[in-house]
Amino acid sequence: MELSDEAQVMADGNGAAWLPQRRTGASAVPLDDNLAIYDDVDQLLILLNPSAAAIWEFCDGVTTADDMVEKLGRTFVGDPALIREDVNATLDRLEELGLIEDAGSRQPSSS
Repeated sequence: MELSDEAQVMADGNGAAWLPQRRTGASAVPLDDNLAIYDDVDQLLILLNPSAAAIWEFCDGVTTADDMVEKLGRTFVGDPALIREDVNATLDRLEELGLIEDAGSRQPSSS
């Protein structure tokens, strides 16, 4: 099976899936139907709409982008290709802002 362009972008050099995780220092507060995210480190405040808020909540270090698309497809009515574009664009923006990181890139601690 061949990986789609999105899957290749969301994989690291070893082909492991990217596991988006909320960065420590970023907190979320519900605000009406939206979610306000505040980053203590960079003193950044952004407001996420309901679909972006759902993507943020899925950034748990375990859920892949493909899993997010599947779960959002059950919640939000829409074309799966558009949902995938929205997930990828939202993850890209959250990463650019330094609000998420790849949980799979962390080195295991040696005990």
